[in-house]
Amino acid sequence: MGTSLSLLIAAGCLVLFSLKRIPDGQAYTVHRFGRYCRTLPSGVHWILPLVERIAHRVSLTGRALRIEPRALSGIGVHAGVRGTVWYQVLDPERVDREFEHLDDVVLGEVCSALRRLGDSETPMGSSLNDALKHEANGELREHGVVITRFKLQTDATRTGH
Repeated sequence: MGTSLSLLIAAGCLVLFSLKRIPDGQAYTVHRFGRYCRTLPSGVHWILPLVERIAHRVSLTGRALRIEPRALSGIGVHAGVRGTVWYQVLDPERVDREFEHLDDVVLGEVCSALRRLGDSETPMGSSLNDALKHEANGELREHGVVITRFKLQTDATRTGH
């Protein structure tokens, strides 16, 4: 009797730990034996016990990335650029591969966009932000990410030159 009760309690715990509630505005990526298996949207879901695990909890509401001049120095970008980039995950499945370093992916694409625009042709103020947003989103969509807003400025726009 004691053994069957223990097995029943163990089975009940296994079932409870296999149910996952995903909050609104998030998606969870599930890995089976260490490889991507599926993406769970908000709601209550079942994962296979001992076989599947939640790999990443992806916020779909957006993130802010602070850009500092020291982050850009040494990579061929004008070091006087600073500000904030807001981005949002649109496709958690694509983001899963790069989730651990997603900020670095976005920063890298912002730097590439700045280089493509070129320092001499870079517009000032809001037109700089619009041009960068358009340029960077072309590449970031392939990663399942979209930049929703830029608020970058160069030293020249900060000091009024």
